[in-house]
Amino acid sequence: KVMAESFSDLGVPVFLADIKGDLAGMCRPGIDSEGMQKRIQRFGLAEANFTYKDYPTRFWDVFGKNGHPVRTTVSEMGPLLLARLLGLNDTQSGVLNIVFRVADDRGLLLLDLKDLKAMLSYVANNAKSFTIDYGNIAAASVGAIQRAILSLEDQGGDQFFGEPELEITDWMRTGHDGRGYINILHCVDLFHSPALYSTFLLWLLSELFE
Repeated sequence: KVMAESFSDLGVPVFLADIKGDLAGMCRPGIDSEGMQKRIQRFGLAEANFTYKDYPTRFWDVFGKNGHPVRTTVSEMGPLLLARLLGLNDTQSGVLNIVFRVADDRGLLLLDLKDLKAMLSYVANNAKSFTIDYGNIAAASVGAIQRAILSLEDQGGDQFFGEPELEITDWMRTGHDGRGYINILHCVDLFHSPALYSTFLLWLLSELFE
């Protein structure tokens, strides 16, 4: 919290993953107490004009329950990260790559998991016509991908895909007073879906890199 508040004071936006749900208090000024007065005296903060203050804070949640929804499209995530999220093996990942390639060659955007399932069914139903240009499309691999998508939907992962898509620059803003926004991702529920959590962080890092 101290580091996040210090960066905010310097005009630097901050991103935090809140696993325990105890970071939300930064959006309100602290409350004076006997314990706080002892700390203020102990560290000589009174001489440094210590005051209680709030910080510009925004809350985000992949599931959209305790903050602004965090969404991206299936096309934007790409087959590599999606295969990791779905727990696919090499053969199944290869088929997923074919599905993305077919969609790309036809100028089709895959926005959410419904689009992905529809595209997967289309490719599977026309597997023979795609085999020459794209390679073998095994029915068993298609079935495995479909089951993995269903499992992801049961975990609430379908809420991560769709529009409006998050612009990474939304997390790089300052308030009217010049202090950086502290962006807090609510992870109390997300932490219980480790595959989705880790894939989200990888997606975030790739977006920052780009």
